[in-house]
Amino acid sequence: MISIHTFELAKEVDSKYFNNLLSSAYKKAKKNKNRVGYSTKHTTGDVRIDDRFSSDGITIEYHSYEFRKMIKLCINPSKVLGGNDLKLWEPSPYNTELLIDEISECIEDYFDCLFDINDFELTRVDFTSNVNVGKKNVKAYIAFLHKIGKVKNFVPKYNRADYKNGRIDKEDSFDLKGKTNYIEFTAYDKEADLKKKEKYDKAEKAKGILRLEVRLTKRKAIKTALEGLTRCSDLTTEEELEIIVGNCYKIFTKWMAAIVPFGDSYKLKKAVELVEESNVKLKRKEKMISLIQLIPKKKSLYLAIKELNIRDTNEILCWFAKIGVSPITISKREKIDYLKNLYDMILI
Repeated sequence: MISIHTFELAKEVDSKYFNNLLSSAYKKAKKNKNRVGYSTKHTTGDVRIDDRFSSDGITIEYHSYEFRKMIKLCINPSKVLGGNDLKLWEPSPYNTELLIDEISECIEDYFDCLFDINDFELTRVDFTSNVNVGKKNVKAYIAFLHKIGKVKNFVPKYNRADYKNGRIDKEDSFDLKGKTNYIEFTAYDKEADLKKKEKYDKAEKAKGILRLEVRLTKRKAIKTALEGLTRCSDLTTEEELEIIVGNCYKIFTKWMAAIVPFGDSYKLKKAVELVEESNVKLKRKEKMISLIQLIPKKKSLYLAIKELNIRDTNEILCWFAKIGVSPITISKREKIDYLKNLYDMILI
């Protein structure tokens, strides 16, 4: 199942209005016994967090930059609707309506009816899927994804220094970010992630879960997604949310397909055998086998395709998809010799 883990609503206001709202937030926090304080998560700008509705899945942030003042609502839909990080909400028209009602009520309550949801702009959406691949397979899938190597229009989110200093463990995640498209793709070991956060009870329940996420990190990426889903340009925030939620699977798989090829994965020898035994035309078979054999040498699907001078990337990947075999093979060092197609598993 594809769900939305987090989305962000933002509103820009002038300095005077911003300061008045922040001052009011501090006064209300004292009365309601909640916390308003500096954020340790953000490294740029002056950011204050109001946790009044955090337990209900909504965090209010005050972002003060030199020339811009923003109020942001970071929303966890699963939490808003009574779920959690492992029990994700199921996107449906009914649940979307409930979600919008809850958020609208929160905004009206917090801002004393000064704003409603449509006064805010949808500026970020994080799609997610908890894929139960089995505990012994989580690391193998992450290693398999790293074998994809360089991807067109994307770059690694983390550099060698991040891995070297232990900030990021390469065995636990695979992370890419778009060069100019404001898209991020990540796959990580959910159990390991929760253990790092010292949430051991939750980590126990997350065994065997490979977390996949596609993130639209800027307003521009959301607008681009909407343009491909509707001809209407003058949409309210509520309408945008309804369209985005209704097309979770389509948006998620579009960007995942730009990175991860379709098909089951095997050791190199077996993958070649399956291509040879298929009913694909001989010339196509030769191209497919050449690609399978070249990827480990070039350490990149994209670079191997470029080396073979294959003009239509989608065409050759479709040949693999039709026989259900991925061109990315499992390393000889891995103890397993088969990994099921991830696309089949996210449908569950």
